[in-house]
Amino acid sequence: MKQFLFLCVLALLHGATAAQKEITVRFSNDYNHVYHLALIVYKPDGTGETRVSNLEPKAEKSYTYPAGTELYIADYRQEAFAMRGNDIRKTGVKPAFVLRGDQPRLIVQLSTLASGSGQAPNR
Repeated sequence: MKQFLFLCVLALLHGATAAQKEITVRFSNDYNHVYHLALIVYKPDGTGETRVSNLEPKAEKSYTYPAGTELYIADYRQEAFAMRGNDIRKTGVKPAFVLRGDQPRLIVQLSTLASGSGQAPNR
């Protein structure tokens, strides 16, 4: 009986992790200058992270996250706010992207992002 219960729990856990689809997001710098990309990420399990990088012209950066992840493209002020351990969602700002399970990959040209999203045009 214990073995049967253990196998049932194991099958449920496997089903839950298999149902969690992974989405690859690729950011591509199509500008002729360095782009300061600051991502604030909140995964469906509630964990958050801040990823900051400078992308050279024609450079790409890829990340893989589970479906339901919210991605915020932060400006310098929002980046500093998040780096101090604050939750940017409490400021009322909306995510730039919410990753969907029917979308195995997302390619983002940095020029398509709204101005003020961390991009420094005169660098």
